[in-house]
Amino acid sequence: MSQFEFFNRDQKNAIFLLERCLSNLKIGQSEQDILQYLEKQATDIGFLGFIRRPIVHIDYRVGFRWGPSKTRRLQTGSVVQIHIQPYTQEAFGNIGTSFVYQRKAIPIVEKAKELCIAAATFSTNSKKAGEIFVFSQSWCTNHRTELNKESVGHFCFPNTQNGLFGNRWPQSMRALTQMRRYQLQWYNPRALSGVYAVHPDIKQDGRRAGFAEMLYIDAEKRVALGRDSMDELCTFNWENQA
Repeated sequence: MSQFEFFNRDQKNAIFLLERCLSNLKIGQSEQDILQYLEKQATDIGFLGFIRRPIVHIDYRVGFRWGPSKTRRLQTGSVVQIHIQPYTQEAFGNIGTSFVYQRKAIPIVEKAKELCIAAATFSTNSKKAGEIFVFSQSWCTNHRTELNKESVGHFCFPNTQNGLFGNRWPQSMRALTQMRRYQLQWYNPRALSGVYAVHPDIKQDGRRAGFAEMLYIDAEKRVALGRDSMDELCTFNWENQA
């Protein structure tokens, strides 16, 4: 299988994992309960683990939060953010969503969704990596919200099965994505080419929210990995949604 096929497979399975988790949410579950469910289901689906611990926030506020918590629990109307990056031996997925549990979305959730779709749609091989940050920042200014500059996205590395990657996978990949040259939230002059995780977060009215998707970009095409088309970006099929 090619690099594209590995990432597409893992992203499709990551979406499946997230949708399974969403369908099994129940009133009274804590952030810790949801995290443990994700960890168990990930290995059942065939993932080896997570590149970083899944983000599970219930009624997330702007200030720093230690988590996931055993005491913050899901209620009707809770604003929830979940972001996962499960990996296999070859590649990984990157998918996330924000929603209001059993209620219609509030403005910050709608805007977070719109920004993720807009940033993904804006991304083409003719654009530089830094332009995604500039675009996202301008979009937030025009929509009276604030971009979380520490979370816009990054280039994605596969496991090459040798050298640094093969010996330290996935830690080596995780370390490389933290370098400025591979991050989207810097004025990076590199043309977009390859696999990218796109996950801009926003702040508004004392809350934070965000969605996450994965793109494959080259000179000939732009593909939403794990999706049948770009029209499916940031959409999820699950029970109990409003």
